[in-house]
Amino acid sequence: MTAHQQTSDPAQADRIWFGYHPRTLAPTIAIVAVVSFITWTGRWYLDHLSELANRLGVLALFAIAWGPWPVLGAVFLYRTVTYSYRLTDRALIVDFGFWHRPVPPVLLAEITGVRTGSTVLRRALGVGWIEVRTAGRLLRLTGVRKPEEMAERIRAATTTNK
Repeated sequence: MTAHQQTSDPAQADRIWFGYHPRTLAPTIAIVAVVSFITWTGRWYLDHLSELANRLGVLALFAIAWGPWPVLGAVFLYRTVTYSYRLTDRALIVDFGFWHRPVPPVLLAEITGVRTGSTVLRRALGVGWIEVRTAGRLLRLTGVRKPEEMAERIRAATTTNK
């Protein structure tokens, strides 16, 4: 293969693939677990919950305690499977799955700023978000593991591409 054939290849070379990290939902899972446990066992030591169980029935309390788990499981699976972020030699390609509108690729030459952030608890877990700013839009990549490291890779890609 000659040098001209290599440079005219329209395919983009991947630099890194990353996506929504499961640790991001850990605080939500912990809160739902505590609320579920209190709702499930609270009828034995909380008078108001005991009265509610007598009025609505024990199965209603069971549904309140365990109902959020299928929803949380669906959100967990959807985000961890479908959210993908791909950094190539020319663009940042983002896919949030079939429930979201397609996101046009962000050309590296158009990126004007990259910023990271996180809550205190998620920072302790090593996850956060990355905001990629261009002249016309702002794109937030959520659930990124080691967001500072990934943001630095995006910044490095933008400087080598300009």
